[in-house]
Amino acid sequence: MPFASPLVCLVLLVVMGLVRPAAAGPALDDDKAKPPAAPVPAKEPSARSAPADSPETEPDCSKPGDPRCAAVGTGAASGGEIEYGVGVRLRSVWLPKSVLQLFVTRAAAGAHNYGVGVDLSRRHGTTELQLGFEFEHINVGQGVWINKGDNVAMGDEADYVLGPDRSTGSGNQFGWFTLEFNFFNHAEITPWLSVRYGAGLGLGVLIGELDHYNIICAMGATNASPEPGCVPMRFAGGTGVYSEGQETLVKYDLGTPVFPVVNAIVGLQLKPTDHTTINLEGGIRTLPFVGVSSSFFF
Repeated sequence: MPFASPLVCLVLLVVMGLVRPAAAGPALDDDKAKPPAAPVPAKEPSARSAPADSPETEPDCSKPGDPRCAAVGTGAASGGEIEYGVGVRLRSVWLPKSVLQLFVTRAAAGAHNYGVGVDLSRRHGTTELQLGFEFEHINVGQGVWINKGDNVAMGDEADYVLGPDRSTGSGNQFGWFTLEFNFFNHAEITPWLSVRYGAGLGLGVLIGELDHYNIICAMGATNASPEPGCVPMRFAGGTGVYSEGQETLVKYDLGTPVFPVVNAIVGLQLKPTDHTTINLEGGIRTLPFVGVSSSFFF
């Protein structure tokens, strides 16, 4: 039929027009309707190491060694908290005969004595300020002493210095009491061991007395060999004569009893606990010394 053919062609064209857009629709939506996905930013290292809901552990700056303390400006980096302490010290003070003979022609013996003291300290990081009090005997060796420049063979007098023993000496003690202010620094080797060093100044007050006999030496006595010619008759074998004609105990006039104290100290500091220190030290406290001290901080 002539009319059927055009009708069939029109139906086929309509069907094909409907089917093609339906098939192409999803592809067009994918290409045009949806924008491209944005790239996911990479996480920072801190986000990987410390989740947002669990904060990073705070550094413990009460002890040195954590590098994070320098960043936050606390703990070891800023010196930590200020602490105050109280302690005691025990010292052995000595003066060799060779040193004494730099000031006299002859010394009977060197000096060796013990002292005890108390420390009040303020500690901040590696620095320490200390106020110290100490007392010790400074008796010298008993025997014949000859002043600088004197010659007993030419008639100069000798001094027979007496020790503190009551039976063989004068029975009188000689010593000093000191008040000092010291500054210390610490170079840490380990958390419990440090090199401790410092210096200071103070005042000392002489206590007691130092006694002697003035002796005219017997014939034959020399500076190199003053015994028994310069030994007083009080002692067995002594042939020296008292200058005053009889046994007369003479007290040395040492001038002003107050004098400066100069300190230079170095040693090791042990820390058994955070609040306890033990110091092994030596140096000069006007006189050479070695000793040990301990403090408790709070």
